[in-house]
Amino acid sequence: MDKIRNILAASFLLLAGGTGGGLLMTSCSDAWDDHYDEERIPSEKTLLELVSEDSELSDFLKVLKAAHLYNNNHTTPVTYAELLGVDQSLTVWAPKNGTFNCDSLLSECLTQPGDSMVGQHFLGNHIAHTLYTAETDADKSILMMNNKQVLGNQFSVIEPKSNQPARNGLLHVVGQEVPYNYNIYEGITSMTEFAHIGKFFKGFETQELDENASIQRGIEDGMKVYSDSVMVKKNILYNRFGLINHEDSCYFMLMPTAEVWEDVVKEAAPYFNYGSILKADSIGNYWMNSLLLQGSFYNRNIQTYMTDSIYSTWYNRSEPKYNVFYRPFDEGGVMTSEYIIDSLYCSNGMIYTLKKWPFTKEQLYFRPIEVEPERSYTLIDNKDCTFNYRTAVGDSVSAHGYLDIVPAKSTSNWTSKFRIENTLAGTYDICAIILPKTVYNPNSRDVKPNKFKATLTYTDVEGKNVSVDYPSGEGAPKELENNPYCVDTVVIGRVSLPVCNYAQNVVTVNLQINCSIANRETKYSREMFLDCIYFRPVTDENSPVYSSKKR
Repeated sequence: MDKIRNILAASFLLLAGGTGGGLLMTSCSDAWDDHYDEERIPSEKTLLELVSEDSELSDFLKVLKAAHLYNNNHTTPVTYAELLGVDQSLTVWAPKNGTFNCDSLLSECLTQPGDSMVGQHFLGNHIAHTLYTAETDADKSILMMNNKQVLGNQFSVIEPKSNQPARNGLLHVVGQEVPYNYNIYEGITSMTEFAHIGKFFKGFETQELDENASIQRGIEDGMKVYSDSVMVKKNILYNRFGLINHEDSCYFMLMPTAEVWEDVVKEAAPYFNYGSILKADSIGNYWMNSLLLQGSFYNRNIQTYMTDSIYSTWYNRSEPKYNVFYRPFDEGGVMTSEYIIDSLYCSNGMIYTLKKWPFTKEQLYFRPIEVEPERSYTLIDNKDCTFNYRTAVGDSVSAHGYLDIVPAKSTSNWTSKFRIENTLAGTYDICAIILPKTVYNPNSRDVKPNKFKATLTYTDVEGKNVSVDYPSGEGAPKELENNPYCVDTVVIGRVSLPVCNYAQNVVTVNLQINCSIANRETKYSREMFLDCIYFRPVTDENSPVYSSKKR
């Protein structure tokens, strides 16, 4: 019996982790004293004995005897029936016969995963680690043994079988099973109606060794050897999407139906073609799903004023225009009935089911690509020029800096090549934003335009390099020029990239700018203030590339 008590004590500490840990030290509450009068003296019987003596609880007793407690993710020899027989302060809400599928639960107990599930989803959902009376605690949120919060009024207590005293707690007989309340992560990975999203998350679940909880036996061949290896479930997506597995009521998710998701994926998939690189399909699937879902998860604790705007868990203050959605509850907003058709209460928030996708591809993944040339890592090659990395504070200057490209000689037609990161397999207009000389010196009289050409290099689906010279195509000028009197966006040309290079260490797209001024062309300047290289997504491929009208 002492060994059983020790195992049970360790199991309690694990099962009641987090905020529940403190409940193990809770003795009988004032409610206990208030509840009992001289006619109702606490029984000397245990909870197990009370359950065993009630013929209406015979099915519940069978499950108690079949399911085992877990300690550090390991099954123990201690059953839940034994738990109800030791001296602890417990409250049990026991469903009477016929209110749950006893045979199914007993069958589950025959396997270790099923045994664990029965303890977590069923028994742990009907046992609490401290005392709760039926009347006093009906409106309270009760922390169950499985760390789920259940409102006291969710238990359909049968009178006069409530508040039955035992020397180790209270027994309430209830008229129906309390359904297990999934958290958001459990919901999307366990419920069949969410399988189209859940399979993505399940694919990144791993079991990893918890060295702190494991017992080390020694060192063999330079490696740690454990006599008791404790494995814990991990998922790299927990942090990326905001710890949606945590038992906290602050989260909510916008969940598309399977039909809606199918259409969204069909539109997005061509943009994530990684061509011939190793594990191209897996990489494409990971980034496509990740970027599509970046607007789907929310934490109420990071919101400022939800009627004005909501921030997804992917929101980054360095990119304030993304993953924030304005007026969500107004007509046409993402939280309105135009999009939401149903809701599911979870133990850590809500899942809202979407009948229509509320986001555009431009909001989630097909975004402009901005390359800041003043950041030295973007420059991969140059010839016949030097550089000054300058700062400039102003709304019209991208990232408050620019690259001053200075020809090595007054007659040098220089070249500079820049890496273009995070491109998708889509169509872009290639642009260069060029600043006037007055950005550096307000009194400058240098109002000569730059004249240049460009070459874009990228890889095709077979991994071969392709180079395209610009300007080219219908309506293209012979050479490119900027307006020296303003911040000017010069359209270099259009390209349809065949493969995706998003989030890759080896960057396969680069743009080379070539100064192109003849010796006698004195009306042009070879010094260029390059603010930004800008890849603008093309939504209408029939639109003209070049226009005489300056932007």
